[in-house]
Amino acid sequence: MLRNVNILRGVILLITLLSVSFTFSQITLDASTLNQTVANKAEILEDANYQLTIEDIISADSLDFEKIDKPLDIIDFTTSRWILRFNVKNPGDKKEVLLETARPITDRADLYTVEKGKVQKHWSNGDMIPFEKKSFDHRKSIFPIEFEANETKSFYLILESDGEVINLPLIFWEERTFYKTDYQNNLFHGFYFGVLALVVFIFFFFYILLKEVSFLYYILYVAFQFLLQFSLEGFTHQYFFTDQLYLSNVSVLLSAAGTVFFVILYAVSFMKIKERSLGWYKYFNGVLIGLSIITIMVLFPGITRAISYPIINLLSLVGTVSIVIAIFVFKRKGYSINGAFTLGFILLIAGAVIFILGNLGILGDANVSQMALKISSGLEILALSISMAGKYKELQEEKENAQEKALINLETIVDERTAKIQEQQKEIRAQHKDMLDSIKYAQRIQGAILPTDEHVKEVIPDSFIYYQPRDIVSGDFYFVEEVHTSKGDRISLFAAVDCTGHGVPGAFMSFLGNNYLMQSTKTEHVNTTGEALDFLNEGIFKSLKIEEYVKKGIQIRDGMDMTLCGINHTKNELYFSGAKNPILIITDAEHLEKWEAIDSEKKIMTESLDDGKILIEVKGDRRPIGLYGKFSDETFTTHELPIYNGDIIYSYSDGYIDQFGGLKDKKFGTKRFKRLLLSISGLPMDQQKDKISVKLEEWKNGRENLDDILVMGVRV
Repeated sequence: MLRNVNILRGVILLITLLSVSFTFSQITLDASTLNQTVANKAEILEDANYQLTIEDIISADSLDFEKIDKPLDIIDFTTSRWILRFNVKNPGDKKEVLLETARPITDRADLYTVEKGKVQKHWSNGDMIPFEKKSFDHRKSIFPIEFEANETKSFYLILESDGEVINLPLIFWEERTFYKTDYQNNLFHGFYFGVLALVVFIFFFFYILLKEVSFLYYILYVAFQFLLQFSLEGFTHQYFFTDQLYLSNVSVLLSAAGTVFFVILYAVSFMKIKERSLGWYKYFNGVLIGLSIITIMVLFPGITRAISYPIINLLSLVGTVSIVIAIFVFKRKGYSINGAFTLGFILLIAGAVIFILGNLGILGDANVSQMALKISSGLEILALSISMAGKYKELQEEKENAQEKALINLETIVDERTAKIQEQQKEIRAQHKDMLDSIKYAQRIQGAILPTDEHVKEVIPDSFIYYQPRDIVSGDFYFVEEVHTSKGDRISLFAAVDCTGHGVPGAFMSFLGNNYLMQSTKTEHVNTTGEALDFLNEGIFKSLKIEEYVKKGIQIRDGMDMTLCGINHTKNELYFSGAKNPILIITDAEHLEKWEAIDSEKKIMTESLDDGKILIEVKGDRRPIGLYGKFSDETFTTHELPIYNGDIIYSYSDGYIDQFGGLKDKKFGTKRFKRLLLSISGLPMDQQKDKISVKLEEWKNGRENLDDILVMGVRV
C-alpha cells in the first residue's frame, strides 16, 4: 500500500513539473520570429537579493513572473538579478540557431535548458567571465542552440548587472544571417574606430607643433570616446582585458567619465571661457570636480559603483548641454565662436540625448540610441576637426602677428611675457585651490567611511579612539562592526589599520582596506579574524596587481600594518589577528599563570602597578598586508585568547610610538608607551584618551606630527 502511495506521489510531482515547464510563454521558430527580437514572448522575474538558485526557480510554482510588453525591452539602472523564462518550439527540420541577448557589457548572462524539472545544459556569457570561458567566442552574449525536428525546449535566462542598464533583446539568429549582419556591423565599427584613431594621430602632430593645450584636450577626448564605444561594444573585454574582470567591468564608466571630463576641458580651452567669464569657468570646474569624485567611486564595487552609472549619465548630459548654452551666451555677448565648433556640439548633444534617454529607459529601442551616439559622435568629431583646422590657421596667424609686433616693439614683447607669467601664476594658484578643495572633499568622503561615534559606542560602549591625521586625509583608519554567528554568538569587531604612506596615497589605500574589511563581514567563507585578513590581503593583491608588477621587476611597497580583534560576548573570548602589529592587554596579575600556560611565544611584560595590573603583549604575524615574497602563501594566524571583565585591549598604529620629541629629540618609543598605558589604565576611557593626547603634545613640544596617529582602547 505504501509503495502505491509513493508511486502516486511521484506521478503527481512529474505532472506538476511538466505543467510548470510548459505553462509559460512559447516562441515558435519560423519566419515571423527568426532574426528579430521577440522578448515580448518571454516572462520576467526580479531577484533583487540574489536569493534564488536555478533549482529554486525551476521547482517553485509560486514565483510571480510577469509578461514582457516590448519586443526589445529595457530595464533601468539595476543591481538586481533578472530571470526570463520561455519555451521555444522548432516546427520544422533539425535547426541550429544563435540566441543573442543582453548587452556585451552585462556582467553575467546564464542560459539553462530544462527538461522534466532538471537542468540539461548551461551556457555562460558576460564581461565578468574570462573571455576564453564564454560559451561562444564572440564579444556579444551569444548562445549556440541546436533543435531536433519538431522539438520544444524550455529555457531560463538569468541576467546580472552591477548598476548598468540591461537591454532585453531576444533574437534567434539563423547562423548565415547572424554572420552576415555581424560582418556588416564589424565593417561599420572598423570604419568608425579607424576614423577616430586617424583623428588622434593627425592632431597629435598638431599638438607637437603648436603646444596648444586645446589640441591635447581634443586628442584625449577623442581617445576616450574611442575607448567608450570600444567598451560598449564588448571589444575591450574581447581584446584588452580578457581575464582582468575588474578592469573589464569598470572600463565603460571610466572611459565615459574621461570622455566628458576632457570634452569640457577642451570646450573651456577652445572658447577661452576662463578669460571671458569667471562664473562659467567656476561652474565647469565644479562639474569636473564632481566627475572626479564619481570616478573615484567607480573604483569600488558595490553601492558606490551602482549609483555611479546614473550620475555619470546625468553629468554627461549636464556638461554637454551646458557647453551648448555657453556657446550661445557668448555669441550673444559678441564673442566669435567657430561655426563648425557650434555644429559639432549640437550634433553631439542630439546623439547624447538620444543615447541617455535610451539608457534611462525613456527611448524604447536601445539599438537606435546606441547607433545615434556613434553617428552623432562621428559627425561631431568631423565638425570639431574642421574647427580645429581653423584653430590651427588662427594660431599660425597669431604667431606671425606676434613675430611682426616683436620686430616693431621689443618693449611690448616684454610686457606680454610678464602678463603671461602673471596669468600662469594665477592659473597655478587656481589649480592649487582646486586641488586643495578636491582633497578637502576627499576628507569628507573618508570621514563618511569611518564609523560614527554613535556606532562605535553601540558596538564597543566602553572605549576610546584617538585619531589624529598628519595631513587633511589620512592613511590610518579604524573599523568597528558587530557580527552574529550562525550559532547566535555576538562578536564585536574592531581594527586599527596603518596604510602605506599618508595624505592622498594613504587615503586611497584606506578606501580599499575599509571596503574589503566590510566585505569580509558579509562573506560566508570568512569566519575568523585570520580569514578576514587573508580576504583583505587577497583583495589588495588583486586591486593593486602586486604579483604582476613584482614579476615585471617592479617593487611594490603598498600595503597595511594592522590589528583585527573580535570580542565574543557569548563565550568571553578574544579573537586576534595581526599583520606586523601587536595588541596590548592590561589585566589583573592573578591571571598571569593562565596567560603563561597559553603560549610560551607570547611576550608578557612583567612591569605592573601597585593595584596588581600586568600588561601583556600579543604579537601578530611578521608580515604586513600586501607583501609579496617569502610569506605570500602563508595564512594569517587567529589567536583565541581569554578575556575577563575589566580587561583593556589597546590597538594602535606606529605614529604615536615613532613621534620625535622630548629634550633629546628622540622617538617616544614602545617602552614609554607601555608604561603610559599602565599608568592610565585605571581611569575611565574618555580620560585615558585625554591623557594620551596631553602626553603627546607635551612630548612634541611644538613639533609637527611625523605620521598619522591612531590609538584605540576597548574595556571588556
